[in-house]
Amino acid sequence: MAHTLVSTSRTAVMVAGTAVALTACFGNPAPNTELSRSTSLAAGHAVLPDSELAALFPVHVDSEFVAEANREAQQTVRAMTEQTQREFLRLFGPDPLGLARAPANAARYEIPLQTNQAVEDWVDYFRSEIPDRFATYLRRSGRYESMIRSKLRAAGLPQDLLYLAVIESGMNPNAYSRARAVGLWQFMAGTARKYGLEVDYWVDERRDPVASTDAAIKYLSDLYDEFGSWYLAAAAYNAGEGRVRRGIARTGSHSYWDLVDARVLHRQTRNYVPKLIAAALIGHDPSRYGFDAIEPDSRVAYDTVDVPDATSFDVIAKAAGVSEDAVDVLNPEYRRHVTPPHRTSVVKVPTGHAERFASAYSQIPASKRVTWLVHTVTRGQTLSGIASRYGTSVRAILAANRGVSPRRLQIGERLVVPREGVRAPVHLASARASRPSGSATVVVRRGDTLWAIARRYNVSTRELMSWNGLRSASIHPGDRLEVRR
Repeated sequence: MAHTLVSTSRTAVMVAGTAVALTACFGNPAPNTELSRSTSLAAGHAVLPDSELAALFPVHVDSEFVAEANREAQQTVRAMTEQTQREFLRLFGPDPLGLARAPANAARYEIPLQTNQAVEDWVDYFRSEIPDRFATYLRRSGRYESMIRSKLRAAGLPQDLLYLAVIESGMNPNAYSRARAVGLWQFMAGTARKYGLEVDYWVDERRDPVASTDAAIKYLSDLYDEFGSWYLAAAAYNAGEGRVRRGIARTGSHSYWDLVDARVLHRQTRNYVPKLIAAALIGHDPSRYGFDAIEPDSRVAYDTVDVPDATSFDVIAKAAGVSEDAVDVLNPEYRRHVTPPHRTSVVKVPTGHAERFASAYSQIPASKRVTWLVHTVTRGQTLSGIASRYGTSVRAILAANRGVSPRRLQIGERLVVPREGVRAPVHLASARASRPSGSATVVVRRGDTLWAIARRYNVSTRELMSWNGLRSASIHPGDRLEVRR
């Protein structure tokens, strides 16, 4: 379709006006049956079939302004004489609005960018009040725009929904709101889980640009299917379906603007659609609105690798031959900078480094990969005491738990504890196989001691400590120990 239905409506009005002028010029001559295969003659008029008029000027669109303009265009063309209609077709062709080139699901394909004072106020705000910040949003969009547009296109959703992510998060996958919404699409935890995203201690897929985009598309599709309008779908995305349903029930209207005028929506939601439209208008033509020389960031590109069990980002980075920051930036969904235990995780690495990772990682001993456990803080514990208990350092624990205050530990707070420090030594060239033949994993139970486990498996405590990187004989229920036989 054309850029927006605003341009469509303008074309419809222009076509209708031109048709009226043509009628005045050419009058009402006798009919000519040779005019066109697609026309029929009635009462001295050559009339395009209603089915074609409906295709040229659709009235079932989201914007009532567009619908009314298209109705007027239909009526004007229907009333044309043969000669006027011939001239109309010569000037505009059989598809004046370009709708024949639209996809089959065109009714869902574009958001009508209707302008009004509220929209203009948001445009002015973006370009006058926060121009630097909005320019950052536009630049940052380059990282994910092609991915998002591709997924929207495949789902038959409007391309302009890209700008919903712009106004929600500024295209920042780590965005976190006061309401605890997270990620590019600012999902609440409950909605995220409903649409298939994992949100737990180890992983928050709301921060994964790809997974969260898939979930947002499912959610927005459901909202459009319920409300039949992208304006109402966007309002429901912001305020929740229940509030929009109640607004429709109170007003008896399915028009977003009627709900705004009736003030049945919160102020934030009354501003939400104008804000979305303003962002889309600027995004379509940044220079027109004073955003010159915007150079979008490069598209995020990566390979993926499978990582078994809990492995820290520094180990993954060293095996892949990249910086830890590079792994961190590509994998914001892993909350602890370590993959979850007891399962295989998919991790993104910079393009071209997957093969090196696979080769190097296979040589790392299991004891050097799995170097983490989770400790739950109890009354009276200090960070130094916890560090001493596990044979690590306060600095290592703080590095693994960003945002934790060493002076304000909370009872019940869970800490990731590196058993050999955050940067466990990795000797890629001379490392032994990942798990020796005949080895086993023992889960420590209540009452177990290192000496008892060593005796049970006919090994020494010194060997157990060496195999598991322990600096003391202290073990705790839930710990996993490797025993080699």
